[in-house]
Amino acid sequence: MRRCFNVIKQYMRKCFLQTGTIYGIFAGILFCAGLHAQVPPWPSPKPPASRSERSEAKKPWSKQQDWLALAQKRLDSLKDITTQDAENADFKNLLERAADLIDQAKSSKDNQFQYGRRLLAANAVLEAADRVLQAMKPEKTPGDSDSRAAGFVLQGCYFRVRQADYFASISGEKKSGQYVKLASSLYQQGRSAYDAKEYGRARLLGEASTSVVFALEHMAQAATPDPHIYK
Repeated sequence: MRRCFNVIKQYMRKCFLQTGTIYGIFAGILFCAGLHAQVPPWPSPKPPASRSERSEAKKPWSKQQDWLALAQKRLDSLKDITTQDAENADFKNLLERAADLIDQAKSSKDNQFQYGRRLLAANAVLEAADRVLQAMKPEKTPGDSDSRAAGFVLQGCYFRVRQADYFASISGEKKSGQYVKLASSLYQQGRSAYDAKEYGRARLLGEASTSVVFALEHMAQAATPDPHIYK
């Protein structure tokens, strides 16, 4: 804008000096009018969204994406694994817990909050199963960064496991004790792997233990009658 103003100013001055009369100024005004006509108009504001468009944007997340089908597909893919690693007792136990949580989610579709929390719990358990499966693979040559990463994960895992009993006590889940034992067992296995300098395996087992506790936390949230009202 400033550059355009300077061009106009210089042109008007040139016209005035050449003619020395009012006609020079008049010629400059005509030049400005022609320059203004070349400037594209300012775009008109976008009209507000209609009621139907607003209601479409406010649809529950469960209707925009079939998360239940995705969780079931993830469970089925893990069940289809036929390697020797899939015979691990913790891995099989986690798949059973995930299947139970998916069934609970199916029966609570009328309550979107409980439905979402139970699906999150199921996915957390599936994540733990995936970590346990990865931990069964051969360990690569460890390095200093692997040691630090595993130590950082296990340190956080220690405090998460201590929260498992509390979440289990308010989750209303009949088999909540199995989750607590599983989380503690995976943490202890991670500690043993760390002491054996199997840092990659230690990190994966620690992450699996943390995921089990996250599942308990989501289950506890699903059991809360109304999470938006605090007494």
